[in-house]
Formats: sequence, C-alpha cells, structure tokens
Amino acid sequence: MGDVKMKKYAIVIDSTVYLEEEIIRDNNISIASLNVVEKTTSHREVDVDNDFIFAKQAKGVKLTTSQPAPGEFLEIYEKRLAEGYEKVFCVLLSSEISGTFQSAELAKNMLDDPSKVYLFNTKLAAYGSAMIAVELIDMINEGKTAEEIIKRIDGILETSGQMFTVEHLFSLARGGRLSMTSAALGTVLKVKPIIKIVEGKLELVHKERTYAKVHKYILNTINETSGEYDKITFRICNTHTKESAAKLEAVIVENFPNSKITTIDFLGPVFSIHVGYKGYGLSWFTE
Repeated sequence: MGDVKMKKYAIVIDSTVYLEEEIIRDNNISIASLNVVEKTTSHREVDVDNDFIFAKQAKGVKLTTSQPAPGEFLEIYEKRLAEGYEKVFCVLLSSEISGTFQSAELAKNMLDDPSKVYLFNTKLAAYGSAMIAVELIDMINEGKTAEEIIKRIDGILETSGQMFTVEHLFSLARGGRLSMTSAALGTVLKVKPIIKIVEGKLELVHKERTYAKVHKYILNTINETSGEYDKITFRICNTHTKESAAKLEAVIVENFPNSKITTIDFLGPVFSIHVGYKGYGLSWFTE
C-alpha cells in the first residue's frame, strides 16, 4: 500500500457489515467490532463464530450484544490517517438498531480535524449495510472524488430497503428487537413473518402462510418503492435456507431482469443471535 498508487480513501466498517473476507483483505478495510455479551463476559464479534453462538443458545445461555467503544473507532481513524489517507469513510449499521453509529460519531468528534472522517448511517443492517459498502468500495476503486462518493451513497441510502423472514421470532424477541407478544403471534403454526427495516428500525410488518406469498409481498413492496427508477441493485442473503433464497432470487430475476444481484450465505454472530439459525431476505436500492 506504500506505493504512489495508494488510494486516497480508507474504509472502516463495523463487524456486522458482513462482507466476504477476501473483499475486506483486498481493500484493506478496518473493522470496529461489536461484542457478544454472556453475563459478565464480553467476546468481540470478530473473535467468535456462529457455532459458538448456537452452542451457547442450545444450552439456554442468554446472549446479548453491545456496540464498539468510541476508543476503538478513534484508534482506527488515527491509524488510517497516520498512514496517509486523506479521508476515512465509515459504513455503519442503523443508528436505530445499535449504538455503534454514536460510538463512531463520538470518536470522529475527538479528532483534531473531524472533517477527515465521513460516516454513513445506512439505516440498514447486516447484508443491507454490506450492499452499501460494496458500492463504496467500487467507487473508491474507480477513482471517484469524495464529493461524488458522498453524493451518490447518501442518495442511494434514501432509496434503499431491506426485508427478511426467519424460521421463528423468539431470537429477535430474546435480543430485545421485538416484543415477546409479536414473537408468540408470529411463531404460531406455520406463519412466515416478514420483518422490514422501517426508518432504521426492525418491524414485523406482515405474516404469510407460504414462502410463495412471502415472495409476492416482497415483490409488491419493491414495486411500490421503485416505480420510476430504471436500475435496481439487490443483495440476497440466506442462512441455512438456500432453496428458499434461490426461489426468491428467481422471482427477482424474472421481475427485474436488468437488475444487479449479489448473494451471500452468511450472517455473523451478532445478527445470528437475533435472527436465529434459519432465515433469508434481501436489501435493495434504486437509481
């Protein structure tokens, strides 16, 4: 990275922005880690895996999550700026879901020149935030200016959406992301819950009895939000539900033939605590 061609902009993500390891490595991306908390013990998300989470949950251990400390962000910012980067772009999960954005902002304001760091509050989560990070990476690699990057990314965030369905809702309720009453209603025999990110918050918006109807509902929602745009970018994620996610992808391809689609079959530990073992969904933005 020390040669003349060194990129001007550094990228920081929080550990729930689930990008492939290869992408993180190839683009020299820094990660501020959220934490998995078990009683008085805290584990950095980057140091544990889903097997660890599910084994604990199977034993009835209550796991919660917490945001990175501002100091962790500050250390990363200072290191990247000391390496000669002109600006640090930070892609973060929704400030309505976690205090991570606040930590990143506190750290930014501790710098001598806070303008050297720009924070994207994606109002999305997990694979949704990762979808935004992919666009940022591409723009930096294409040599776009900071102004162009900020204008476009902030613009696509205005048009973005995210929905998913899970096998049962108790993980979301246990993690404090949904009321137990909603979870109990949603877990009644064979009901497929649809969770949508609404203004940065997770909301149970609909329930269907079949995945075909879930897909139809998702399709209608996308159509409602993307009528006048010609280009839609999708990211589809599944965790142990490959078949259903493939059917959803087929529906997307059929209805939006010109769209760009990326897929990932991974959710990290923090979101696996909340989402559980099985689930899938998609995020999108329009231009």
